[in-house]
Amino acid sequence: MPTIRILTETDLRKVIDLDMDAINCVEGAFKALATKDVRMPPILRLDIDEFNGEVDVKTAYVPGIDSFAIKISPGFFDNPKLGLPSVNGLMNLFSSKTGLLEAVLLDNGYLTDVRTAAAGGVAAKHLAREDAKHAAIFGAGVQAHLQLKALTLVRDITSATIWARDITKAEACAKKASLELGIPVTATTDGKDAASTADIIVTTTPAREPVLMADWV
Repeated sequence: MPTIRILTETDLRKVIDLDMDAINCVEGAFKALATKDVRMPPILRLDIDEFNGEVDVKTAYVPGIDSFAIKISPGFFDNPKLGLPSVNGLMNLFSSKTGLLEAVLLDNGYLTDVRTAAAGGVAAKHLAREDAKHAAIFGAGVQAHLQLKALTLVRDITSATIWARDITKAEACAKKASLELGIPVTATTDGKDAASTADIIVTTTPAREPVLMADWV
């Protein structure tokens, strides 16, 4: 039996960050999906409605890569009321040649957070105007902060607005982003105003009703 490495979220944060390496890696995955014989089965999803939760199991194999991962990602969206994160999870890494387990990545959703934000960065890199300066982020959670950071890596973003229904959460997210990114970030509960002044709009909310209207853009 080979040695199985177990890496915690703390371990992974030391070696993986949301940077251009992460964005380029995710962009490479999209290219592989479009041009190679990638095997990616449908997502297995388990809904746990009584607790506003879902569990997704995802995997894919890219020919030529020595390993593949299976990700288990629970999302329980009432968790913030309990003082808990809404998303967590882990990944198991297997040998593509033997199927033997090589590593357990106890990332607690961190790698998913980075991957999701990096995908937003890829989208902005190819779809946003080159001269985009002001961003509007709809949502005030982890992805709101990370998506804004990703935008600053691919465009010269000089200011941003965070929208949320809860102004306290929007203000907290805006303050954190401004301190880390070194740009002015404001908070609002007025979605129309946030959208109408933005060069790039990113939605980062699991809302089941519209938060962004077509006539605001």
